Amino acid sequence: MYRTLDWLSRLVTARPWTTLAVLLVVTVALAAGMTLRATPAETSSLLPRDSAVAIAMDEIEELFGESGDVMVSTLVFRGEALTPGGLAQMDALLHEIATDPSVGGLLTPPEPVVAPSIVIGAALGMDSFESLTQARIEALRSRPQIGAALDALTGLDADGSPVAVGAIRLRDTGDERTSNAELRIDELASASVGPLQISAISAAILQAEFREATQTGMRPLIGLALLLVAGLILLFMRSFWDLLLTLAGLVVSLVWISGAEGWLGPNGLGTVGPPSVLTAMVPIILIGLSVDYAIQSVSHYRERRMEGEPPLVAVRAGLREVAIPLGLAGVTTMASLLASLLSPVEMVGDFSVVAAVGVGLSLIAMLTLIPAGRTIIDRRREAKGTLTLPRPISGALTGVEWLAELLGREVTRRPAPYIVIVVAAAVALGFAARDLDSEFSVRDLLPRGGKALTDMETVDSAVGGRTEIANLLVKAEAAETRTLLNMLDLRLAFQNEWSRPGAATGPISVSYEMLIHDWITDSGAQRDRYDAELAALFDEASAGLRLDPALMQEFFARLEALDPAIGNALVNNPEGIDTILVQFPASMADSSASKMIQEEVEALWRGEDDSITATSTTILNLAITDAIKDRQTQSIGTTIAVALAVLAVFFWLTLRQPVLAFVAVAPTALVLVSVLGTMALLDIPYTFITSVITALSIGIGVDYTIHLIHRYREEYSRDRNPERAAIKTLSVTGSALLGSTMTTALGIGVLAASPIAVSQQFGITAAITIAYSLIVSVLMVPPMMTVWGAYQNMRLRSAIEREWAELDVTIDQIQRRHGNS
Repeated sequence: MYRTLDWLSRLVTARPWTTLAVLLVVTVALAAGMTLRATPAETSSLLPRDSAVAIAMDEIEELFGESGDVMVSTLVFRGEALTPGGLAQMDALLHEIATDPSVGGLLTPPEPVVAPSIVIGAALGMDSFESLTQARIEALRSRPQIGAALDALTGLDADGSPVAVGAIRLRDTGDERTSNAELRIDELASASVGPLQISAISAAILQAEFREATQTGMRPLIGLALLLVAGLILLFMRSFWDLLLTLAGLVVSLVWISGAEGWLGPNGLGTVGPPSVLTAMVPIILIGLSVDYAIQSVSHYRERRMEGEPPLVAVRAGLREVAIPLGLAGVTTMASLLASLLSPVEMVGDFSVVAAVGVGLSLIAMLTLIPAGRTIIDRRREAKGTLTLPRPISGALTGVEWLAELLGREVTRRPAPYIVIVVAAAVALGFAARDLDSEFSVRDLLPRGGKALTDMETVDSAVGGRTEIANLLVKAEAAETRTLLNMLDLRLAFQNEWSRPGAATGPISVSYEMLIHDWITDSGAQRDRYDAELAALFDEASAGLRLDPALMQEFFARLEALDPAIGNALVNNPEGIDTILVQFPASMADSSASKMIQEEVEALWRGEDDSITATSTTILNLAITDAIKDRQTQSIGTTIAVALAVLAVFFWLTLRQPVLAFVAVAPTALVLVSVLGTMALLDIPYTFITSVITALSIGIGVDYTIHLIHRYREEYSRDRNPERAAIKTLSVTGSALLGSTMTTALGIGVLAASPIAVSQQFGITAAITIAYSLIVSVLMVPPMMTVWGAYQNMRLRSAIEREWAELDVTIDQIQRRHGNS
């Protein structure tokens, strides 16, 4: 291995201009991948691959197509809506929306629009509100049924201002038509003139703000991270050229990973999905991690120069020395990140691949560009006679080296109190971690202060939340008596406010049983769809105690000819199990009620529980939350096991000392437990984004422990004094580790300034993780390595004593032979 490292160091520094030229070619090639970057992923890509909700949603989309999903655009009317002027403006807007070419064709019958103006117009039988008076409106509101309907559509915002809401139901075509219609509705609403201020909330609006936040919202944060990191680099390195080389390495790393994501994405190799809120954080994470690689590389180079070595020798020696700990830390970080491929959430798996590739690329960039650039600069200075000894990074901050040495003495000579404190704190925080919430909401992906989030909060305050269309996917034989009766019981249960599920806000709106009822029942209404021949056929099929399957198949065929809408609710498979779709309105406000939908529906359904599955946006969110919670312990255990395995193999192959893997990972495991407990205390939930902190904790923590282990072995090999080696390790690496900690914490911590809530939570959690990693590593690794060093000395003494004993025996034997002769 050392011969390989020596060869690589010579390859990088022998022809530094060639090295830079190769880096430029690679940069251009990878940068071309930026043109292949896809649009950011929708939140539906968060759905766990193996969940019942995912399977049901896929089946609904496959079998029912455009009719299988209904999108609801919510209109928010701010102002006095129940006035003649407000209702007139509302009615004009709704007419404009319904007649717009991009919207009208997607409206879902029978009642695609719900709004206060629709309720009042139907109650008064008015097509126009020109002659309407406020007195008639107030009189209408006093009528119980009408008043209850209007109360459900009106309310007050958090500041006490009046608000009304409306809903427009659109078919989800699965392409841009529905999104364009939703955006058009928002455009018409915003342009409406009158006493009301009107806006719209829809999936397209949420996706637009989400895309804007992930594409452009991170750019200022990347700039801020680079600015903060540049200031710290200048503080610790005190060198313009080192600052320039480090920033160049960071820029190259960012270009590489941005291009690599394009090459790996859907428009390239298809290895990962489109960019997401998770992968959008990768550049900032890499800034924090890459700076650590730069600081450690420069630190080792300067130490060699301080020992009097010429630039070329110092660069090569420093690169050889730093390549092992940095490479090992990088590989461990990559392996820990890739362990997230086991996550049921596809977006997390994509993040693990992109982040792991980014770590590898940034490590290559920093270990080639900085040594090559340093060789060029210092050899020129050497030739001009202007080369001076550099300032050691360990002395960059006054007093840090002395404090590190003092701390080294304390934790080495009296380790017990410090270890007890760290372990006790980890245990206490571990108990706190039991209360760690695991939740997810689409709102957490929206920028704070954005239009969509503001409108959603207004609707929550006014009417208790937006309405969505929930689906029930039923697998049963539609021609069977029991199925039809079960569907009837379900419809009747939903008609009763007290028996329907708590999250349901109204009766069933789509069901094949309802269509049958409409066509065979003569209500006498003007628009009645009653068909006498169809009713007679149904009577014949249901004449006995059981439906006649053959006649029912004939009935379905004739019903489909009369009303193709039956295909929106039933996929009739004469040779197998039929698929039935039921739809009803549901509230998005109460997640606890939504969580009970599946259980409550199963209680109402008289068939097999596993034959009916509920799906909706809120249920999707809950499925994501449950998946994260269920896999939380498994994810943490897998990540730790992967890191331990990688390090154990390395230390066994290189030193025959696999126990050092435990020294490297044990403190990191304590950090991870402590971070989860701190998250619980700070009310930071364990979401699909903060869940990746497990891999990052391992990556950051192992980075510090490996540096300390590697440095300790260097110092220990000089005089085999365990205690002095530990003290020297902290005194030499203290400032460098502090610099790495500060730059990494600030580099990643800028995410706390993100407009997106989940990114803020990740930034805060990452900063906590970095601080804990430094503290625990400094307090635990030196004492553990001192024990390791003492054990190595004991083994050496035992081996020497055995050899002396064997030598004494051999000498005695020789003396006896010669004495006898």
